[in-house]
This record gives sequence, C-alpha cells and structure tokens, in this order.
Amino acid sequence: MAWYVFWLVFFLVSILGVGAYYSRKISTADDYTMANFSLGFFPICGSIVATSLGSAAVIGAAGKGFNIGLSWFIVGLPTMVFSVFLALVLGSTIRKLKLYTIPDLFVRRFGKAAGLIPALVISVLYMTPTFGMQVVGMGSILTTIVDIPFITAMLIGFVICVSFTLMGGLPSVAWTDAVQSVLILAGLIFMFIVGLNYVGGSNVVLENTPEEIMSFTGIGWEYLLNYMIVFGPFYLVWQTSWQRLAAAKTEKVAKRAVVTGFVLAQLVGLFAIGIGVIARQSIPLSTNPDLVYTTFLTSVFPPAIGGLFMVSLFAAVLTGATSFLLSGAMNISKDIYQGWIAPEATSKQVLNVSRLSVAGMALGGLVVALMITDIIAIYTYALSLSAITMVMPMLAAMFWKRATKNGMVTSVVGSLVTAIIWTMAGRPFGIHEVIPGLLISFVLIVSVSLGTKHSADEDVQAYYFSMKDTKEQEALQEKVQPVAK
Repeated sequence: MAWYVFWLVFFLVSILGVGAYYSRKISTADDYTMANFSLGFFPICGSIVATSLGSAAVIGAAGKGFNIGLSWFIVGLPTMVFSVFLALVLGSTIRKLKLYTIPDLFVRRFGKAAGLIPALVISVLYMTPTFGMQVVGMGSILTTIVDIPFITAMLIGFVICVSFTLMGGLPSVAWTDAVQSVLILAGLIFMFIVGLNYVGGSNVVLENTPEEIMSFTGIGWEYLLNYMIVFGPFYLVWQTSWQRLAAAKTEKVAKRAVVTGFVLAQLVGLFAIGIGVIARQSIPLSTNPDLVYTTFLTSVFPPAIGGLFMVSLFAAVLTGATSFLLSGAMNISKDIYQGWIAPEATSKQVLNVSRLSVAGMALGGLVVALMITDIIAIYTYALSLSAITMVMPMLAAMFWKRATKNGMVTSVVGSLVTAIIWTMAGRPFGIHEVIPGLLISFVLIVSVSLGTKHSADEDVQAYYFSMKDTKEQEALQEKVQPVAK
C-alpha cells in the first residue's frame, strides 16, 4: 500500500506543478482554452489518446473482454472511423474558420440565435454529467489505492481535477495528457505481456477460453450496426476533437495528430480487452466486470510496479475530466457569455468567465455524481441528444448552401423533442431514439429550408466547398524573415 500512496503523491505533485507553471503563462482566453493555437503533434496526439483511453475505455474494455471477448474491439471502430473522417475531411475547414466550438459554427453560418441551444446541450446536458462520471471513476480508483470512504475519495478527486484545470487550462492539460498517454499505453501493453506470462502463456489462454470469447465476430453485425448508428455520428460533433484540431499550430499537425491519436487508441484498446480475456484464467468468472482490471493488476504486479500502473489509470480518468470541463467552459464563455450576454467583453473577462464556468460545471457534475445512481445511463442519453441535435445541422453548414436558419433551428428543436418523446414512450419497437431523432432532424432541416428564405444575418455558404481553395489562416500570418545584410 505504501508504494501505491507514493506513486499517487508523486503524480499529484507533478501535475499540480505543471498546472502552476502554465498558469503564469496564461493571460488571455485563447491561451486558456485553445493554447493560443500553438500545440504540436505530441501534445495533440497524446491528448486524444489519453482522453479516449479513459475509465470506460480501460476498465470498461477489460470487463467487456472478460464477459464478451475480443469482439468488443469491433464496437470501438465507429469512434475511430467517424473521428478519422472528421479530421481528414473537415479538419481543414474547421481550421480555416478558426472555430472555437461547434455552436460557433452555427452562429457564423446561421446567425446568433442558432448557437444557443447547441451550446446548452453540450455544456449542460453532455459535459456536466460526463464530468460527474469521471468523478465516480476517480473515487473508485482512489479507494483502491488508499483505504478511504468512497464519497471522500470522490471529493478528493474533484478538488484535484478542478484545481489543475483552473490553473493551467488547455496548455497544461494537453502536455500532461501527452505524458500520461505514454504511461497509459506502456502500462496496458506491459500488463498484457506480463499477465499472459502470469497465467501460463498464450497456449493456456487458447485452450481454456471458449471459442466465442476468442472470436472477433462473435458480437454480430447487427450489434455493430446498432453501435454505428447510436454512437458513431456523435464523434462528428465531439467537441474535444474540434478543439484539438483548431488548437494545433498547423493543419498538417492537426490532421496527423488527431488521426494518429484515434488509431492508436483503438489499437491499444485491444490490449485492454485482451487483459480481460487473460484475466479469465486467474480470477473468478463471477467477478464484477468493473473490478476485473484492478483485481488482475494487483494480482500480477508487486506494489512497486502495480502502484505506478494504478496511478496511470487514475491519470486516464483525470485527463478525461479536465478535457470535458474545458470543452464545456468554452461553450459557456464564448457561445453564451460573449455571444449573448456581453458581446463586447474583453479577452480578460472571457478568461474569467471560462474559469468560473469550469468551477460551475464541476460543481454540477459533482452533484450528479453524488445524487444519481445510474450515471452511465445519463451519460449515454446525453451523448445521444448531442448527436441528434447537432449532426445534421453541422453537415448542412458544411455541405449545403441552401440550408436556412429557420431550417436549422427547427431541426434542432424538433429532433430534441422527438428524442425525448420517443424515450418517454419506452423506445417503441426497440428502436433507439438516435434513429428517429436523426431522421426527423434531416427531414426538418431539408423541408423547412426549402420552404423558407435565408435570413439577413446568415452567412450563405457551404463552408466545405467555399473554404476548399482558400489558404489556411495561419499561413497568411507567417512572419517574413529579415534578410541578412
């Protein structure tokens, strides 16, 4: 136990030191939320990996590998496919528009009123409960490392996360993410190899594991299609990806780092699933899936090494929490405060509101974590609502010049109402609300747009095509090097 505490204290002192260091370098809102658009490949890629390999991807994947097997790897493909599509196809447009948030795209294309509901959906309905889920994860891990009550552990994790985020913003989050991603990747791979040796090698695993557990196709194509429809489209509007694309110092760095990050996360996630499969050989099959990873870890490694990897798991949860807070804070400070309440606000005022937003969202997430039992269900529903309300309007802004503000607003409101009613009706015919929600969203934005005219405050463009031949914005800002005399 002493080693576990040692590694935990070492990690906490290190990240808080990084936060304090970068806090002295932050003077504007762009510094805080976008790292002044200057991040390189390593922090961008590392941040994507670390955020993607959070508690659900590591602890959850090991549990699924334990119960379902290698076919769980297929479930992660929609995340990678849609995210890679976003980076390669729309990454250039996002950067040329220098978008801070997804609602920022709606405001620019459809006018001021278009961004309010999406901003509230992201910051309140999605980011806040998502942060609450991470608080629960941090509490669970801390109680394993230190023998303290679960509520106390959650409060400690909450204080650590909020303090770190308030101090350093995206610069500190991105760089610590990058370092943590190396630790997470190394930990998963090393644990897979050592664990395989611990149970007697690959032959033992192959002989003692049911065929359906070892099959990559055991999950079935119907199950995969369901995940593609329910979760895949969300990653077209996952604000964390948009923020990282915009914060990179060049377009080339942005695309390469985001694509590499998601591909790495998908491939290395296979090791987490494999750990669950291997664990079947040494721990009872009745073990709670959420405890498979930590139980096997403590069995395989001595405390001096196991403590380091347990802390790397805490780092994975922490990094997801900080990213969600920053993304949601941008919606509140840029889209709601600067967009609606104080359009003439100075950068310093926006920075202050960004930090206040982090604190407010964190408190809301803590309440969710403490008061609500089925937090995973809330998170999944919030994710669905984000996709339902924003995917079609986003695609229209990018690819369809004829889309109007009335069409966009009607689509957002109509799809949101449809999803809520569909859920309250008990999901008729077993159909997830994402399917009727996206269908209604598409029908409304097309039909209403064709029946209405463009408003005066619209920027009537299909940004993907109109920006295709323009030079990237930062290229226009390059300094001319003085010629030596």
